[in-house]
Amino acid sequence: MSPTMESGAIVEWKVKEGDKFNSGDTLLDIETDKATISVDAIDDGIVAKILLPDGTKDIDVGTPIAIFADEGDDLAELEYPDIEKKTDKAEPAPAPAPASSAAPTASVEAKASETKEESKSFASTSANTSQHFLPSVELLLEQNHISREDALSKITATGPSGRILKGDVLAYLGSIKPESNTTLAEYLDKTSHLDLSNIKLREGDSGAPTKETETPKQKVKEPVTITKLYSIAEDVGYPQLRRFRGEIDELIELAEQEAYAHKYEPDSELDDPLFDDLVAPPRNAGRFTVDYKVNFEDNQASSLDLTVTLNEKCYDAQEKADYFVSKFTEYLEANHERHNDI
Repeated sequence: MSPTMESGAIVEWKVKEGDKFNSGDTLLDIETDKATISVDAIDDGIVAKILLPDGTKDIDVGTPIAIFADEGDDLAELEYPDIEKKTDKAEPAPAPAPASSAAPTASVEAKASETKEESKSFASTSANTSQHFLPSVELLLEQNHISREDALSKITATGPSGRILKGDVLAYLGSIKPESNTTLAEYLDKTSHLDLSNIKLREGDSGAPTKETETPKQKVKEPVTITKLYSIAEDVGYPQLRRFRGEIDELIELAEQEAYAHKYEPDSELDDPLFDDLVAPPRNAGRFTVDYKVNFEDNQASSLDLTVTLNEKCYDAQEKADYFVSKFTEYLEANHERHNDI
């Protein structure tokens, strides 16, 4: 419980009268000034009587809410204490003692008449005749000899749904100023709901996006490529194109094998193959793709356009692609020299 808690409310009973419970079982949920919490049993027992039902609010700390019995007790033979007369012992009666014990009601009526004119200027609410009085209210009524019928007909109720609160009784008895109690009730009623009457939509904010507010489309990121133009020094016409393309495909395959097998960093004693498998790209992932085009001029192959597109998901794609281009250039020049020698 909160150390600052003065009152609480019963959210829901988890047991009913006659139920047996064990230590650790949840008995009920209560709402404090901080949060809603569950109350667990600290011993085994039986629910003999529930004094305050679900939804009861403004329960002062120390107010009995149920009577428990030991296991084996006969509930029909139990003598229940007079709880109503013993609750709120620590709270003294706010009203002074009647001048004459023979006529207590007359004293209460006299005090009520003194504040009658003053109370007329404040808002009044008819009391709910079916309400169950809070323990603090019931104690005040009993101490000041006010019957239930008189309370419901004469005391102004400022609580929710016509509930009579402790402050209403004190105001009726003259212990507090009626305007203080009414002002507090009006403030609580005003702040119990959100006032959305002054909320306005911004101009043009109809919910549908306009041309001015539409999110601009993100540009598609262009892939990183390496392009290289090679001159063809050998005699390659259309009849020789098929043979020439086969040779280029073989050179590309050979250069790719060299690039993928090439290691860029020396082995380290701190290198862990398992760590590499976790953070490095898969070994079979393609680091780049290769495409080429043979350009003709006067029915003769004049140049070769090589395009290498990098896989940006692999951190070593650039290094392997650069190594591929260097090896392909080396192999292509050697191939030209071989044909020229022939």
